[in-house]
Amino acid sequence: MAKTEESLMARTDAGGPAPLPADIASRVNERFRGTFAGVLGLEVTEVCRERVQALLKVRPEHMQSRGIVHGGALMALADTVAGVGVHVNAPPGQRSVTVELKINLVRAAHGGTLHAEALPLHRGRTTSVWETRLTDDGGTLIAVALSTHMILDARPPGGSTRS
Repeated sequence: MAKTEESLMARTDAGGPAPLPADIASRVNERFRGTFAGVLGLEVTEVCRERVQALLKVRPEHMQSRGIVHGGALMALADTVAGVGVHVNAPPGQRSVTVELKINLVRAAHGGTLHAEALPLHRGRTTSVWETRLTDDGGTLIAVALSTHMILDARPPGGSTRS
């Protein structure tokens, strides 16, 4: 794990999590560059341990052939936003992977900007469960996702970290 990631998840002397840096949303967005989330154009707007918010300005390549936003784009948005929340809640030296993701597509999205808000339902030692709501510019519900994430030790046997 990179030093910058470990510093985001540092512990206080009392053993509790240290406060998140004020610029964490911009750090996350910078880290997205060159990744799938960056290619999608996802922009994180707020990160705290209790909530993550992001937006996605819909582009033509997010659409499916019938003129609505592709369900895969919605799923990727929900998964990524919840994953950020899991990451900032994970102890130093640990990472996470999504092990289950379910989405209810309530209404079609036709363009504009999609807004995502992820909230934790469970933050345990080995698993974390998050609910992510996707809405359009007018606040109309587009989708609700429920995701389960497994917390893993980032250090392989032998103690070194992966880069």
